[in-house]
Amino acid sequence: MFRLFFTPEWFNGWDIVFNVVSLLIAFLIAGYSWRIYRVNKDTKYAYFSLAFILVFVGLLFKSFTSGVLYFFPVREVVADVLRPVAGQSLQLSELFYRGAFFVQMMAMLSAWLLIFFISQKSRARLSKFYEVSQIGLFIYLVLLISIVSNFQYTVFYLTSAVLLSLIVLNYYKSYLNSGNKNTKKIMQAFMLILMGNVFFIFVFLFQSFYAVGEILVLLGFLFLLYTYNKVKRR
Repeated sequence: MFRLFFTPEWFNGWDIVFNVVSLLIAFLIAGYSWRIYRVNKDTKYAYFSLAFILVFVGLLFKSFTSGVLYFFPVREVVADVLRPVAGQSLQLSELFYRGAFFVQMMAMLSAWLLIFFISQKSRARLSKFYEVSQIGLFIYLVLLISIVSNFQYTVFYLTSAVLLSLIVLNYYKSYLNSGNKNTKKIMQAFMLILMGNVFFIFVFLFQSFYAVGEILVLLGFLFLLYTYNKVKRR
């Protein structure tokens, strides 16, 4: 059975719980951003909503593939579904696993890339045609990296870490310019998610790094939810 890397057995299942919590938070933030867009028609919030929908999709596929890998009953159900197209001996099943990992990676990288654009100083990047056309190149690179990462998972987490570090830097600069405490909290939340992805890169050294990374990512999403609730109450 194809898998990106081996995880500590004692943590199997807990990561799914963490991911489900994170994807629910992403869905809430996406919905809230969309409601703001409907009110003030600022396209930034529409793109922010789209970014967190992509995060939701990525975490959903990650939770699904982890469930198939960890739990025999789930694996048997999926095998029965795939058998008509993957062959009676499931000789083509690896393609479906790789396809699921590809969707997960493409969605997550696209989300981080979109949030990076949103976090930049306003320059109509997401509304002018010649600016949007440049994003096509980045989409191509995201697709390419997602394919390569199926064979070398560190490429995915390294790319995620680079994009997240740029997001953190942009929010840090925005905080210095505005002094907005909510901007600082968003920066800190993405910093936690960044640290989690850094630990994922080095899972090949110690499997326990996977658990540390998942905990940090969950803390980052919980911090985003905390900031979202504060803004919502205001």
